[in-house]
Amino acid sequence: MRLGGPIFRESISIEEEIALHRKLGFGAAYCEYIEDQPKRRAYQQAYAEADIVLAEYGAYCINILDTDRVVRQRNLDEICRRLEYADELGARCCVIHGGSVETGAWGNANPQNISEESFTETVTIVQGIIDRVKPSTTKLVMETESYLLPDNPEVYARLIKEVDRPAFAVHLDPVNIIASPRRYYDNTGFIRRCFAVLGPWIVSCHAKDLNMPPKHATVQIDETYIGDGVLDYDTYLREIEKLNPAPTLMIEHLNESQLVKGLRFIYKKAESLGITFEGSEHREELDELEGAGGAWFAPHL
Repeated sequence: MRLGGPIFRESISIEEEIALHRKLGFGAAYCEYIEDQPKRRAYQQAYAEADIVLAEYGAYCINILDTDRVVRQRNLDEICRRLEYADELGARCCVIHGGSVETGAWGNANPQNISEESFTETVTIVQGIIDRVKPSTTKLVMETESYLLPDNPEVYARLIKEVDRPAFAVHLDPVNIIASPRRYYDNTGFIRRCFAVLGPWIVSCHAKDLNMPPKHATVQIDETYIGDGVLDYDTYLREIEKLNPAPTLMIEHLNESQLVKGLRFIYKKAESLGITFEGSEHREELDELEGAGGAWFAPHL
C-alpha cells in the first residue's frame, strides 16, 4: 500500500516536490494539472525515477449532468482532456464526480441527482468519455458522494456492470457516504461491505474522518481530518491491504498542522497492524516536523 497527501506548496521545482513527498513518507502523489506536454513528460519521468506513484489526477466538480447541453459538452470535453493528460502521465486514476441536475453550477442537493434517469445518463456519459479517450493506463473513477451518484457500494457496482468498460474502476471514500447514524455507528460493517462489493475494482481510496455531535435537533455528521474521528482505520487499512494490487490511500481535506497529527495517527496505526507503506522509508521523524511549525515544509535538497 502506498500513502500520499497534500504538500501545501505551490510554484516549486519538481525536485523540491519530490523531496517533500519523501520527507513525509509519501510513496504516492496527487498529480499536478500541467498543460504543457514537455513539462508533463519531465514531471512523469522525475516521479517515476523517485519511485513515487502518480495516484490521482483530478477532474473534480465538473458537472456531467448540466441541463444546459452546451455547458455539458464543454464539461465533458474538459474531463476528456484531463483523462488524456492523466493517461499520458501514467496516473492510477482520473477522478470525476457524479452529476447534479442543474445549470451552470455543481453539487446542489436534488432528488433528480440520484434518479434512475440520471443513472442511465451517467452510464452513457462515462462510456462516451472512455470510448473517446481510450486510456491505456489510467482508470476513470467516480468520487462517492451521499447526494450524487454513486451514493452506495451497490449503486457503484451496478455502474461498473452497466458501463462495462475495463477502464472504469472504483475510487472509494467511505466518509462521503456515511450519511446516517446507522452507517456512522456501524462504520466497521459498512467499510467491510464496501470492500466486499467493490474490492476487485478499487484503485484509489481517500483518508479523512468524521464525527457526529451527541445532541443535535437533526442528524449532523461532520467531516474532520484523519485520526480525529470515529472511522475504523484498523478495518479500513486491513481491507485495503488485502487487495492486490493495493489501492493508493490519499489523505485529503486538512491543513498543515493537522497533516502532522494525521500522519502520526496513520503511521502508528499501520505499525500496530504490521502494515508498511511502500515508499515511506525516507520519511523524517514527526516530532521534529511538528516542532518546526510551517518551516518543516522546507525541503532538504
